[in-house]
Amino acid sequence: MNYTIIDISQPVSSTTACFPGDTPFSRQVTLRLEEGATVNLTSFTMSPHVGTHADAPSHIQGHMDDTGGMASGLPLLPYIGPCAVLDLSPMTEGITREHFEKAAAGFKELPPRVVFRTQKKLRPDVWEGQYAHFTVSLIEALAARGVSMAGLDTPSVDHIDSKDLEVHHAMIKAGFSWLENLDLTGAQQGLYFLCAAPLKLTELEASPVRAVLIKDLFN
Repeated sequence: MNYTIIDISQPVSSTTACFPGDTPFSRQVTLRLEEGATVNLTSFTMSPHVGTHADAPSHIQGHMDDTGGMASGLPLLPYIGPCAVLDLSPMTEGITREHFEKAAAGFKELPPRVVFRTQKKLRPDVWEGQYAHFTVSLIEALAARGVSMAGLDTPSVDHIDSKDLEVHHAMIKAGFSWLENLDLTGAQQGLYFLCAAPLKLTELEASPVRAVLIKDLFN
């Protein structure tokens, strides 16, 4: 069986930009071979929203001690299966129903997972203040086409200045799952198999993922 794996995860390091006010990645070395230890050992600190990740419902609703809404409670099925990449690049505005319908016009049917490419080149170490984001009309249009998982290559499904996070709430109300901070620069518009399972983190409101697209898996 011949197939191609495309890594669509952003790199995470001490230089990775994160949402203003969030906790960046930092590494602590606890044991070193050169200092006589039997192994190299590290620990790290970062927000689960750094790099490519999936949000859980507790990110915007409920209480932080409500384990049912944490990352460990996210269903796996939305993050693993057939997926369409829609290319809107370059784009730094809200993605509307019209944008989606134009990009999806060439697909007779869409799988339940759709990710949007809005950037031709990523700069993971630079905070981009202007970025493409979802709109409520887009979520309604996706749901009407049977889509229940959507992702994009920017930091948030909502605009940076949003105070009510209406898209986050609309997605939860519609039963959506979503991915943020993808790297789709190596993926062309088309059909793939997505694998981007969240970690089983019982006390966090989001989870980093190692997201990949598999091409020609069934050919």
